[in-house]
Amino acid sequence: ARNRHVLDCFTHTGAFALNAAKGGAASVTAVDISQEAVDMTKKNAEANNLDIDVVKADVFDYLVKLDQEHNHDFDYIILDPPAFTKSGKTVHEAFRGYKEINYRAMKILPRGGYLATCSCSHFMGEELFVKMVKEAARDAGVTLRQIEFRQQAPDHPILMTVPETYYLKFFLFQIV
Repeated sequence: ARNRHVLDCFTHTGAFALNAAKGGAASVTAVDISQEAVDMTKKNAEANNLDIDVVKADVFDYLVKLDQEHNHDFDYIILDPPAFTKSGKTVHEAFRGYKEINYRAMKILPRGGYLATCSCSHFMGEELFVKMVKEAARDAGVTLRQIEFRQQAPDHPILMTVPETYYLKFFLFQIV
């Protein structure tokens, strides 16, 4: 994130925002709908002597507003939402939610910008998540270059006989 203008969506405790600021980001804005999350992020930034703008807002509305205003101030957007689905019955709705935030982020990002996008839902499997990203990119009219793919850390093991243990998907893309 060095020298980048970072937008951390669904910041929760501010972990991505704090790391971006510590890593030399030119600016960091953290957004969450929860007042508790906003307060926690501010507290964590102060405790670490880091300058982060923290905004209480619905991320969906915030991204729509940035898109409608043609605001391209951010060149690194992080999407780390809570699980949009916790059952197989709501995967279709979750797909639409993930696609909406990714589509908006892709439209906001300039060429050369970075998108970190995650899902922590077992039910939003890797293949389905990749399909969603491809559709969002197509609809946004952008081409993505995959920089990195990660899964959960070893302290959250993936057991081949227990599919629910594979839940975290993390991609880093660049708009090309």
